[in-house]
Amino acid sequence: MRFHTLVIHNVLRRKLRSALTAAAVAIAVGSVVSLVGIANGFKDSFMDFYQAADVDMVVTRSGSQRRLTSTLDESISDKIAAIDGVREVVPGLADVVSFSEANLFVVPVSGLIPETHVFEHFRLTDGRLLLKSDMKTVMLGVDLADTLNKPVGSVLEVVESEPFTVVGIFESSNVFENGSIVMPIGDLQVLMGREGQISGVSISVEEPGNKEAMDQIAQQVMAMETGLSVRTTREHVESLTEIQMAIAVAWLTSTVAILIGTLGTLNTMFMSIQERIREIGILRALGWERRRIVWMILGESVMISCIGGIIGAIAAILLVRLLTQVPAVNGLIQGRLDWIVLAQGIGVALLVGFVGGLLPAISASRLTPAQALQN
Repeated sequence: MRFHTLVIHNVLRRKLRSALTAAAVAIAVGSVVSLVGIANGFKDSFMDFYQAADVDMVVTRSGSQRRLTSTLDESISDKIAAIDGVREVVPGLADVVSFSEANLFVVPVSGLIPETHVFEHFRLTDGRLLLKSDMKTVMLGVDLADTLNKPVGSVLEVVESEPFTVVGIFESSNVFENGSIVMPIGDLQVLMGREGQISGVSISVEEPGNKEAMDQIAQQVMAMETGLSVRTTREHVESLTEIQMAIAVAWLTSTVAILIGTLGTLNTMFMSIQERIREIGILRALGWERRRIVWMILGESVMISCIGGIIGAIAAILLVRLLTQVPAVNGLIQGRLDWIVLAQGIGVALLVGFVGGLLPAISASRLTPAQALQN
């Protein structure tokens, strides 16, 4: 019997125990892939949001790592627009609303200046874009419009007793925007009691690949007043508290699942060794070296973990796609998982298999033929 055939045989002859161990590993890998994948997808949604609007830099209030708590005077956008090298600035106001009757509790609302280039990436499926002359009008992302059942011409109470007319339904390549509301910035300022205020300024520069020119623009903006933060789009997204917290919680939860999977594998392999002491003794008596015993036990452990890892990765892909259909999170997470996250999941499976099998493998290799055959 060949070595790899023996490893497979040892795994399959205890089908129930191997299946339960693989299930524990599947939970660990599924947790990593789904939770970390959702967190990374959340970050990618923000990145896509800015890239689709051709934004190179973002200006916010220094020390405010949450978009919703950043407050700037809207007059600063005109000052920034006058800087050499700045192609266009788009002041924006961000907030969230909820529609509890539809089980939607975090619906992003963006206040933008109508008839600016930021609207160019919206693909209208019905109706029209916002106009500067509009008052109390909104555009809805296609997913949100479908969930709320609000066609063009219908009335939407963005907050209680504040009706807005839906003038357009749009689709974006960004899942975040597809579940959002867009309205004139002036209307959102009044609605949220933030007249004359904005959350930040998005800057499009003439030379986005020129780091020196962008640094000079950043220095001029920060010199306008104290307490300003100017970051590239990527730096801004990665600094957001929502993103950092989502990723941290995802890995913390996944770590617990990984520990459970590792302990399950460790327990299974130790039990397997106890039941096979005489078998191991015979192999040692036949001339098997200690390292060959180690590789056999590790091979069994890694094989079980890999089976669990593949099952966990497939389950995570299906789970994430299912979650995108739930109204409460529709428009906040992406239905696809990055291959890097899937690779991390398989890496976790290999790690669990190696760590869970290492101590039992070393223990088994230390048995002498005499000790093993006495049991």
